[in-house]
Amino acid sequence: MVLSKSSSEEVRPPIIPPRTFTVEFLVGVFALIGVGAGGWLAVGLGGVTFFEGNQYLLNAEFDNVSGLKRGASVEIAGVPVGQVADISLNDPGAIVSMRINNDVPVKDDDIFSIRTKGIIGDRFVRISRGGSDITLEPGATVTETESVVDLEDVIGKIVHSMTRGDDSKSEGGDKGSEGE
Repeated sequence: MVLSKSSSEEVRPPIIPPRTFTVEFLVGVFALIGVGAGGWLAVGLGGVTFFEGNQYLLNAEFDNVSGLKRGASVEIAGVPVGQVADISLNDPGAIVSMRINNDVPVKDDDIFSIRTKGIIGDRFVRISRGGSDITLEPGATVTETESVVDLEDVIGKIVHSMTRGDDSKSEGGDKGSEGE
């Protein structure tokens, strides 16, 4: 059985309250702030820099840059003053390009060395101050460097010298007994 409405009753559309944008607007603003903060963190953690006007480029020539990576710190007296921008091969060694803060002058007799930081062994570039008054121009290449000390090479040399020392002792002992 089908019930029908009487013709005397009018069908009225439902009453829609006036639209207020306070809640929707606030949710949208909060979402935009969240997306902006996430983007800012991603760019910051990725090490991307858009404006490098407060830094200048210096190059240093090293024999060995084992373990040094882009983005590594450049320090003077333990204070970060820049970072490694690029590492490229240059026979017989490598060229390390560094971005140094404009307010830090680097002198022509400063010594650049690659050192290890902490237990983990992160590499960084240390600048040891010299006594000169001549400042390097942006883009200059420094050749006064100390390459990284590779622990495996040192251990290999020690082991090799110990085995060589044992051989010479046994040879010397044989010669001594022959002379008697």
